[in-house]
Amino acid sequence: MTVDTETLVQLASRLQQAAVDRQCGTPLSDEFPHLDEADAYAIQDALVRLKGGVRSGYKLGFTSAAMRQQMGVDSPNSGVLLDSMRLTSPVLGAGVLIQPRVEPEIAILLECDLEGRGLTPEHVARATAAVMPAIEVVDSRYADYRFKTVDNIADNSSAARYLLGPPRALTDVDDLRLLGVQLSIDGVVVDQGLGAAALGSPLAAVAWLARHLAERGARLQAGQVILTGGLTRAHALNPGHTALAEFGGGLGSLMLQHALTGA
Repeated sequence: MTVDTETLVQLASRLQQAAVDRQCGTPLSDEFPHLDEADAYAIQDALVRLKGGVRSGYKLGFTSAAMRQQMGVDSPNSGVLLDSMRLTSPVLGAGVLIQPRVEPEIAILLECDLEGRGLTPEHVARATAAVMPAIEVVDSRYADYRFKTVDNIADNSSAARYLLGPPRALTDVDDLRLLGVQLSIDGVVVDQGLGAAALGSPLAAVAWLARHLAERGARLQAGQVILTGGLTRAHALNPGHTALAEFGGGLGSLMLQHALTGA
């Protein structure tokens, strides 16, 4: 680590305040150019503590080449999901977030704990209770989504909100690698992708996450939801507009409206 603990906590507080005030700030690396990945995850940990609430799972960021290319990020990362981030209806209130964008994803619900550096997609498949269509709403606390990898990690991988569709048994859907998705905004198709975009397979993405957490002394737990990464680029969802993610392979569809008013 390159920054002292007090400074890391101050930077986490800056990000939290930006979210509360719904005001973008500048990337942390502009002021601290030597921030490393260990610093970034320490800031993320402090940020999650400041937010409080129940931890419901994890999200993977930049698992697809499309997302890495869009944002100029060279490797996957992870963030923490909190219960307060889950949308209980298909409506995102206006004014809740700063600059929301949507990504269609495949979510996995775990039936048992996963821990260790030798985990494979097969281990993940055996630990999967259900698979679900998902729309993640990301929201960067940096202006115009301008950031370096460490900035994004510190900002909890742009985690903001997520919407889940009905659960399906893994055996009731097609091979997740070949499962396609089409993303539309107000009836216009804006993007499409395949499950294989998530590090080759959503199951492989969860295995990567478990190994990644093991290196930090953490593990995935039964009952947690894992958002396995955007299968397309992220697209802006402005107030009054509606996103539709249509998944093939028996997974189903999911719609999210960004309301003109409301919280």
